[in-house]
Amino acid sequence: MTKQTLPNDKPLMGKIITKELECEDTYKFLIELPIKAQRALPGQFIMLWVPGVDEFPIGIAGFKENILEVGIAKMGPGTEAMINKQIGDLVGVRGFYGKPFKPPQDVNHLLIGGGFGMTPLKLLTTTLLEKDSKQNIHVFEGARTKDRLMYLDWFQDLHDKDLITFHVCTDDGSYGYQGFPTVDLENFLQENQTPSVMYVAGPEKMMKAIFNIGKKYSNVMDMQMSLADRYMRCGFGACSYCAVDPTGWRICVDGPVFNTEQLEQISDFGLYKRLESGEKVRI
Repeated sequence: MTKQTLPNDKPLMGKIITKELECEDTYKFLIELPIKAQRALPGQFIMLWVPGVDEFPIGIAGFKENILEVGIAKMGPGTEAMINKQIGDLVGVRGFYGKPFKPPQDVNHLLIGGGFGMTPLKLLTTTLLEKDSKQNIHVFEGARTKDRLMYLDWFQDLHDKDLITFHVCTDDGSYGYQGFPTVDLENFLQENQTPSVMYVAGPEKMMKAIFNIGKKYSNVMDMQMSLADRYMRCGFGACSYCAVDPTGWRICVDGPVFNTEQLEQISDFGLYKRLESGEKVRI
């Protein structure tokens, strides 16, 4: 039986079938679910439950039939407990939640990310490559060092096969060029005047800087950015812990992906976020 989404009322238990070190302190997990669901859309997320420890939102790196791919790094008690799980262990999954990236036709697709932001961009890349017509896909990734680059081999292989153009950099120059993804991004926007759409995920401070760059170029038709890095508690809009000012939009149901017009209305974008307590703090 194929269901459109996974249950919202309680976690569906899935079995870990693969656990691999993806990059420094980050693991790739494949979770086999007991049902088949319609495909997850790039930019959506799940609520992952580690029994007896915690439940937290996680981006989706891949999904096919009933096999879910996620990337987990040690960020707190829940993620640490997940990293300690082994093949054969069970974890709970709720979802799929949120509004996804919405790529239009006949544009340059510019995917820009850092850290865990590469997780939804991996699924977006897969989705674009599955389209019938050839897509012009540019992926920009940056990290402090080579060991911190997520999905490096996967993206590099697609680049070597001429399926995407992979722009990669590190702060220390250990892989790609030394610097930040914004360098290659601005070079591309200056040299290529055809319509482009930017899809961005990662640290919000980085996204705000990229947003400011995109606003300078008339060839950027839209910017779609994921605010999934914000604190989310329930995942389906009941608690409003993830609401942004001044619109009151909830990240989990009105986002996590917002377009240019929406981002311009979020006054705390790139400036403030809320803690679990509801307190606002600078990003």
